[in-house]
Amino acid sequence: MQQTEALLEAWMKQRTILEKLLLAIPDQHANFAPWDGAMTVSALAQHIGASADMFIRLAKTGEGQIGMPPTVECPSMKEVRRIVQEWTASTAGIFRTLTAEDLETVYHSPFPNLDGPRSKLVRLVIDHEIHHKGQLFVYARMLRVKELPFPL
Repeated sequence: MQQTEALLEAWMKQRTILEKLLLAIPDQHANFAPWDGAMTVSALAQHIGASADMFIRLAKTGEGQIGMPPTVECPSMKEVRRIVQEWTASTAGIFRTLTAEDLETVYHSPFPNLDGPRSKLVRLVIDHEIHHKGQLFVYARMLRVKELPFPL
């Protein structure tokens, strides 16, 4: 299996779990935040989707800004799920165009921990997704969601 395919498979595994997790959160909790200043369920889910897209585009082209992607107000989890699914489709499309050359090309970042081959950016996407998905699992438990998706 090529490196790109293996990375895409690893990312899709995490994204599939995220999408299942968002299905488990009841519709009325899109704007739940566990403390003042925390991201809401909606904002955190959108952050995961938009950030992955941003970093995969950066891995493909080496161009773009690293920053906190904007989010939109979502009145329901249905809307949150729709937005995340759109990000998934966009990101997966770009991901599939990554070549071995793209992944080997050195990226010079203003953030020293991101310097190196662009494959480092792709691994960051996966780690970032796992980190924030873990937060959403905690949110879901705080909302008393009993049935959660777990990988086998």
